[in-house]
Amino acid sequence: MIKRILIACLMILTGGTSGWAQGVSQAVRGTITGPNGTQPIEGATIVILDSVNNLTAQSDADGVFNFDAVPAGLRTLKVEQAGYREYTLPGLEIEGSRELILAIRLEPNIALADSVVITAQNQRLLSGVSTRTISLAETKRYAATFYDPARLATSFAGVATGNDGANHLVIRGNSPNGLLWRLEGVDIVNPNHLPNAGTFSDLPSLRGGGVTILSTQLMSDVTFSQGAFQANYGNALSGVMDVSLRSGNPTKDQYTVSASLIGLDLAAEGPVGKTGNSSFVGNYRYSTVGVLSALGVDVGDEDINYQDLSFKFNFPTKKAGTFSFFGMGGTSKNDFEAIRDTSVWGEEKDRSDITFSSRMGALGLTHQVVLGTKTFVRSALAASGISNERNQDFVLSDSAFSTPTVEEDRQQQSLITFNTSISHQFSDRLSAKGGVFVNRIGYDLLSRRADLEDPFNLNTVAEAEGNTFLLQPYAQANYRVNERLRVRAGVHVMQLSLNNDISIEPRAGASYLLFPGHTVSLAYGLHSQMQPLNLYFTPSDSLGNSPNRDLGFTRAHHVVVSYAAKLNDHFSIKVEPYFQSLFNVPIVNRPSSSFSALNLFEGAIADSLSNDGTGTNMGVDVNVERSLSKGYYYMLGVSVYDSKYTGGDGIERDTRFNGNYLFTATGGKEFYFNRPNKQVTWGLNARVVYQGGYRTTPIDTLASAATGATVLRESEAFSEQLADYFRLDIRISWKKNKKGYTRTLAFDLQNATNRENVASQRYDIQAQRIITRFQLGLIPLLTYRLDF
Repeated sequence: MIKRILIACLMILTGGTSGWAQGVSQAVRGTITGPNGTQPIEGATIVILDSVNNLTAQSDADGVFNFDAVPAGLRTLKVEQAGYREYTLPGLEIEGSRELILAIRLEPNIALADSVVITAQNQRLLSGVSTRTISLAETKRYAATFYDPARLATSFAGVATGNDGANHLVIRGNSPNGLLWRLEGVDIVNPNHLPNAGTFSDLPSLRGGGVTILSTQLMSDVTFSQGAFQANYGNALSGVMDVSLRSGNPTKDQYTVSASLIGLDLAAEGPVGKTGNSSFVGNYRYSTVGVLSALGVDVGDEDINYQDLSFKFNFPTKKAGTFSFFGMGGTSKNDFEAIRDTSVWGEEKDRSDITFSSRMGALGLTHQVVLGTKTFVRSALAASGISNERNQDFVLSDSAFSTPTVEEDRQQQSLITFNTSISHQFSDRLSAKGGVFVNRIGYDLLSRRADLEDPFNLNTVAEAEGNTFLLQPYAQANYRVNERLRVRAGVHVMQLSLNNDISIEPRAGASYLLFPGHTVSLAYGLHSQMQPLNLYFTPSDSLGNSPNRDLGFTRAHHVVVSYAAKLNDHFSIKVEPYFQSLFNVPIVNRPSSSFSALNLFEGAIADSLSNDGTGTNMGVDVNVERSLSKGYYYMLGVSVYDSKYTGGDGIERDTRFNGNYLFTATGGKEFYFNRPNKQVTWGLNARVVYQGGYRTTPIDTLASAATGATVLRESEAFSEQLADYFRLDIRISWKKNKKGYTRTLAFDLQNATNRENVASQRYDIQAQRIITRFQLGLIPLLTYRLDF
């Protein structure tokens, strides 16, 4: 793999490829299977619609189809087979640089006298309740996503950005900590670089960061869920980011080289061995913001860089199933060093030395096999781990500029996960799936803060080292009553060995086809999530007991109603009212305390907690989407919501993340210029985000000045709202498509109006006043990419 990446670099330096054939076309291959991907479908007719003439192929006994030469550009693919619903995939982008490999699943028709047959089904536009698939093409096309699916998700209704310097997701008013990340079907630790990016205190978060470690070069698609999850998902309260990796091309070497103002990205894929079935795909990235800083762009005052490597090997066999081996790993850091000159110290940070480093890695093995024609078994074993370390020293004004440590944090977590599942298609109407997740969670935690009265003495906020197990069995059945009505029912169970807490969670849903293209659905789920590890391990009492070790899961009832209208192959509308009732929320059970874990983003609390808090999230999400066709697309998202919580003082308040409203508009237009041996595409894409400001607690200026630290008016918790957030992102791209290679030049502008969006406020002991921190300003990003 490394050798092939080096070959890619050499070919760039020597002028790329040569000997291009006249006309730009590419091979399209794939497989056709039944609904669970278990049974190949023979004899299906596959048609690729072209402006000149249509191309037709049929699947063989293994469900495989092949087109040798499909003209480059946007195409529509249709699949027809007797006894199955017609399948349509619009907006299929054919490039001369690489073959396209598809995996298509057909759903059977139920032959009933009163049945209504849905044709031209687009499974992405009519995905499940509060669920959507994010494609690789979208991450490459949308403005200012930095090829990050989490950032792209903020284009959807109900999904707000926590801070535009990071990819934290505030889903329907929930804290970003409520998100679950999965890779190849297994739970993993936080897969993001710089997990302290965009947080209020510069401490690492649990579920986000500056950018995902996994490059989109390896992603097949991402299933993104934001409420009332199905039974196979657990240990999450707000959303699920379930990432699937694609397999490399088993017949041909292909490469990608990308260079931008923030670094270098190299990818390679191709066959392994001589069987024609096994493949690999790998990617390496190195990034630094030093170039942007040299150009005068304000990207913060830290020295920031990161690098990562990710890969997947795929080994299909004829009888033993398919084995795959995958991995990812990355390092990141940001450092800030104070200037040893008291005359330039205007704020507290100016006299602070801050170092932060993060390392994350994951390795996994999966196996999937078809038993008979209707049973599918999938198993996976993976290990992942993350280590975050942050230290802050305060520079004194003595002659030696002494640097006592005022903050020390270490968060190390490992996760060994085994899961296995079995799916069986009992009939065209009934299917079922069951399985179990076994997670061994290791931890090494330390959080210490300087004593306000003795800055040379550090007080321990949280400290622990050990491991625990989280067991999650589940089962779900899906039944098609008739062509109009579908129902599902299941159960998810969670047990944490740390304190033997257990949660039994029923899940159910129904979908009814009102008339062709119009569906109404209802989904319910009881969901639970274990607490952030540092909440369990506050300092022990005089008897050596950890007062929070027995904290139970935070739990929530989710109810979602969905109306989805698919008016044609390209246009859809989805309206989803929802209600979420949270309980068993950790709070400080004192009449004077307004603390609730629902407002936690990062950090720990050195206090005794109880599961007596509650909260509610309710609102309506509206998505209007036109997928890419005839050179343009757009998507509008509108959300109106309310997010409340009740702490130990018994007062219902706005949560920190209650912005009340959110509007997003994303769209683009592509202009095509075709020539005999090349195709040139110009693209203009834009995204607008407008959302209500988050809540903040007023600062007591006099008390802060007296104590030398920020003191909040707890009786007025989250009573103030920050200014509304607005951002305009623009992307201009040029792409030349020729036989054998594709070149792309793109220019992104994040926050094109350079608006100063407020991030947070705090009392600064150096400035002796309240200061406001802002999010990122205008960020220009120029990228050159070559696929061949």
